[in-house]
Amino acid sequence: MLNKLALRNAKRSIKDYMIYLITVTLSFSFIFAFNLISFSKDVLNLSSMMVNFKYSMYFVNGLIIFVICFLINYTTKFIFKKRSKEFGTYLILGIKKKQITSLFTRENIILGSCSFVLSIPLGYLFSMIMSYIMMTIFELPKLIKINITIRALGLTFLYFLLIYFIVLLLLRKRFKKLKIHDLLYLERKNEKRRKQSIVTSCLFLCFFLAIGFYALFVFDKQFAGINVEPSMVKIFQSILMIIISIYGTTLTIPNILIYLVLKSKKIKYHQDNLFVVRLFSSKIKTMSFTLGTLTVLITLTLVALNISSLFKGMFEYQIKQNAPYDISINVINTENVAKYLAKIEEDYTIKDQYIHHSYQDSQNNIRKKLENDVYLWHQQDIVIKLSDYNKLMALKNEKPLELRDDEYLINCSKEACEKIKESNMTSFETKKGTFLTLKEITNQGFDYNITGFSYFAVLKDEYVEEIIIDTFLTVNTLEKTKEQFAETLASMEDSENCRLEDNYYICYTSSKIAVKGKEEANNKSFMTITSFICFYIAFIFTAVVGTILAILALSESCEYKYRYTVLKRLGYKESDCYKSIRKQLLLFFLFPLIIPCLVSFTTIHSMNKLFQIVLTSNNEYFHYFLASFLLFLAIYSLYLITTYFGYKKNIEE
Repeated sequence: MLNKLALRNAKRSIKDYMIYLITVTLSFSFIFAFNLISFSKDVLNLSSMMVNFKYSMYFVNGLIIFVICFLINYTTKFIFKKRSKEFGTYLILGIKKKQITSLFTRENIILGSCSFVLSIPLGYLFSMIMSYIMMTIFELPKLIKINITIRALGLTFLYFLLIYFIVLLLLRKRFKKLKIHDLLYLERKNEKRRKQSIVTSCLFLCFFLAIGFYALFVFDKQFAGINVEPSMVKIFQSILMIIISIYGTTLTIPNILIYLVLKSKKIKYHQDNLFVVRLFSSKIKTMSFTLGTLTVLITLTLVALNISSLFKGMFEYQIKQNAPYDISINVINTENVAKYLAKIEEDYTIKDQYIHHSYQDSQNNIRKKLENDVYLWHQQDIVIKLSDYNKLMALKNEKPLELRDDEYLINCSKEACEKIKESNMTSFETKKGTFLTLKEITNQGFDYNITGFSYFAVLKDEYVEEIIIDTFLTVNTLEKTKEQFAETLASMEDSENCRLEDNYYICYTSSKIAVKGKEEANNKSFMTITSFICFYIAFIFTAVVGTILAILALSESCEYKYRYTVLKRLGYKESDCYKSIRKQLLLFFLFPLIIPCLVSFTTIHSMNKLFQIVLTSNNEYFHYFLASFLLFLAIYSLYLITTYFGYKKNIEE
């Protein structure tokens, strides 16, 4: 009997809470998809760095489990509250509390099981889409093979059991505390709310806003510049203060908002404003803590998307800076040049090759101006001939540099450029005693890791002192280089670069050889890990927020049906009713979005101070913020639109 009743109630719940079930199904689908990806050998073999993806997923899944647990627990509690009269009636009829608990538990297990079963094929489909995205990122000729493994399936099932065990355990504890009277009147019970005067509300709002602005100020100070090391303690303290500020402002704003609307007769009596504000205020007053939690989740979503965009921009810039050519080698012994070229020709077709030198500036013109800044680690300046520089520019298909007889140029990494600009560098004294004027300071990628210098000067050939510091071999190939080839070249290094440490023979070659294939593989791996994880978090959080708001709005639409019927009888047109619904839902969905927009933009602006040294443009973060916000808005809007049509349907029935 109980099984039949549980099955019937589960079918009814599927109809009433379809958005919730779709979100839970999608959530488990993404969990399964990412488990498949993290256990795929083909994915892990894409790069030596991809093994970090697997371990990152364990941590991220812990966070996702917590959030999904919050969603399911909140929705289960909400459904329980809506059906409390039904359960109270069962108790009056003599059905034992243990049987009712068992009934509701079975219903939730049936719904959860349906979601889990549907999530398996859907998750596999998502993993194939992710596989295609990875194929595009890594420019692979064929699709990455993803197989359903017992480990991935078992881990997903373990997450499912853990979530429902916690939720149902909380449900049973909640049910045990309630009596018949509590169940019959539970639906009328809202979140506890203390009555506050408008003055008290304003004071509290100012207090919580002050905490929030101070927290953002402290956060911003941690990213004051490239030479300031952020304090993780202060960053976490500021995050905690931001969360407190969000909850505080969410609790106090409703009173002030309603007061301002009701005080102004022009606003209050304009069209349906009074009706819409009353309906809106009745919601936010009774669920302010829930709205605070949703606001925090939206903030985390936008911040995650922003961080993903910043890392993506950083990786793209680093490839251009660290590996502008297919192969760059700082040749320790010039006799090995032929050996390197022969090894390269075994695996690739050489398109262009060039050997050049870096020379010492005995005057240390730039170094003197920098006043021995410890940030610029080398103690001597280096110079490159204009002819060599233009040849290297040609290898990158860029315009040659033109210098007058009295000009020179400084090429530097972005962080070094900042220091050089601050030093007001102007003249450069040559070996002949001639003074050159600075034409410009530029930031062209010439692999500063290979040169061992963060800047160099470019002079006309006749002004360069013939004191060679290093010799470099630069090669471009017709084929794309691979990550493994860097190890092949590293193994050819002279033994003088290797030594015995802790019973291990270690060769220091990372600063001597740069292969674009390795740089791309490592950067693409990091980009894939951060982007996938951030989008994973963002999607789940957005879906959770949208689902809870949709459930709350749709459940109350049945209660408000009578009010809209009365309005129609008073002469209110059906189109005007729909307009009121749109206003109400827009207010309801946009209210928890205001603070996250401010916080996320401020935080990305602060982090940009650190990231701008590895981004193409100092203002690029604004485009990242806009793109992230639009992506979030696209998913969020789907829940708003779905809620609107569901609301209309409930009113019309």
